[in-house]
Amino acid sequence: MDSRLHSLIQQALDYETISGTSLIMTIFGDAISHRGGCISLASLIDMVSDFGFNERFVRTSVFRLSKDEWLSSERIGRLSFYRVTERSVHRFQQAETRIYDMEQKPWDGHWDLVLLSSLELEAKAQLKKELEWLGCASIAPNLMAYPGLEQSKLRQLLLELDMGDQVVVFRASTLDLGLGTPPPLPRMVSVNWPLEDISRRYEEFLTLYRPLLALLEGNNKLDPSQAFQLRILLIHHYRRILLRDPQLPGALLPRSWPAMAAKALCVNIYNLLYQAAEEYLWHKGRTAEGPLPPADAGFYLRFGGLRR
Repeated sequence: MDSRLHSLIQQALDYETISGTSLIMTIFGDAISHRGGCISLASLIDMVSDFGFNERFVRTSVFRLSKDEWLSSERIGRLSFYRVTERSVHRFQQAETRIYDMEQKPWDGHWDLVLLSSLELEAKAQLKKELEWLGCASIAPNLMAYPGLEQSKLRQLLLELDMGDQVVVFRASTLDLGLGTPPPLPRMVSVNWPLEDISRRYEEFLTLYRPLLALLEGNNKLDPSQAFQLRILLIHHYRRILLRDPQLPGALLPRSWPAMAAKALCVNIYNLLYQAAEEYLWHKGRTAEGPLPPADAGFYLRFGGLRR
């Protein structure tokens, strides 16, 4: 075990309070979803204990995730197993795209506006929460907006919530009124999206993980347990930033926006960690049929194709 890596693991654990449900969601999303989506509770307890968390921490977390229908439980003999539910598969896939996709979508300069005024209070709150997950912001009462919202995602969301006949969607563009100055888009964006806070979090991520890259380069004898811990913590912290980042088009962001640097660092570290972490998963992870199955082909497409 490398003492320098152990020190970085501890720094990552101390960076912020880690929620049990959030950590286990990261483990399922990063390590279990491409291996059938199921693992024994005993294996999960064993894995999480390497981060310094006890059995009660795990049991409480999986209970909450089951209650919220993220996971389902099954008992076979004296053993319990947890599986990603059919209902949550779509959300895991959304997170997969958001975290591991390298595609930069061009923006045509148009805005998508979603009018919520026809919805009842409870339905409005539900749709608003889902639209915020897609990066939208509330720019006026009952009006959500995003520059270049993917139509397929919006259509699927409205169909799933059965709100297609209650919501009006507009497309808009900014106008040059000949006032001699460009439209004040940067100010509007900074008022409605928390860019300052997100930028600070990216900078903290870079500060926390840059030393790790230097230690990993040229290190061909990684301890599998440390590799797994670092890989999960890396994605855990990166995912938590992306949950807040609306991923606006570059034309609307400050010039020094640190998201691309953070992604590049994440990609390079992940490529150096994932194989040793896979060895750990093979030895630790168990299903009702035996060891966790190998990762499917989709796993190796992450970040534009993992280096073999």
